Amino acid sequence: MTTIKIGGVPEHFNLPWHFAIEDGAFEKEGIDLQWQDVPEGTGRMSKLLRTQELDVACILTDGIVKDIIAGNPTRILQVYVASPLLWGRSCTRNY
Repeated sequence: MTTIKIGGVPEHFNLPWHFAIEDGAFEKEGIDLQWQDVPEGTGRMSKLLRTQELDVACILTDGIVKDIIAGNPTRILQVYVASPLLWGRSCTRNY
């Protein structure tokens, strides 16, 4: 069995990984997929990839591109979520 250590932020879009692990989908293919939540985000996952504490990461593209330029030997495999991050503004006052 091949062990693959994968990490990502604890967000809803990573739920399919958890369902597949619970269902044994990877084991059926001879893969021991070990998920690691990385709440610290892209910077931390970049470091974990550099030190080979993770084999794969579901990571923000702009952050990993910046780290690859800085010497991280990681390579981008494919796009996982194809929508941009959207930011909103909120306030407690009425204008």
